[in-house]
Amino acid sequence: MPDKKHYKIRALLLTVSVFFLISSCTKQREYIPNTDFNKKPVQVMSDITLYRSDKGEVYAKLNSKTVQYFAGDSARTVFPKGVNVLFYNKDMSDKATLKANYAINYTANSNLVYLRDSVRIINLNTKDTIYCKDLYWDQDRKLVYSHKPIRRYNEGGESFGEGMTANEQFDSVTVIRPHGKETFTEEDSE
Repeated sequence: MPDKKHYKIRALLLTVSVFFLISSCTKQREYIPNTDFNKKPVQVMSDITLYRSDKGEVYAKLNSKTVQYFAGDSARTVFPKGVNVLFYNKDMSDKATLKANYAINYTANSNLVYLRDSVRIINLNTKDTIYCKDLYWDQDRKLVYSHKPIRRYNEGGESFGEGMTANEQFDSVTVIRPHGKETFTEEDSE
């Protein structure tokens, strides 16, 4: 049978252990927000090809040298070395190309892509070419637009505008406040 001395030692050790356990857990941990979370990409990919489809039909192929994905409240996908996008007709033949030296896809609250720096759009069917400084691509509304000056080349010549809107496939382009010289034939006006 253990004697009283052993009980006292065990009780003292138990009391000291409980005291240290309780005193070490009384401090609240401070939450330190990660301020670099939105500043540094959580994923970086190189030499990628992405396909965009709607209802099982592929209608665009995007190529880029570098893609950076940022998470958090302002989640976004950044293409710091630019993008080359090829749009397809329903029969998968090439329809239009879009090139920009920088692009960012805001994925947190919208499906909006912002493109800038030497943006070029070519409708391969009509040879209509548009150059602009920046461009927005609203993928939800299937609309492409710019509020900055544009330069447009087509069979009729060269023209300029203060912006433009177009459908995603570049079938229908509207130039805002157009000016410049273009030639039209009577057949074009019908």
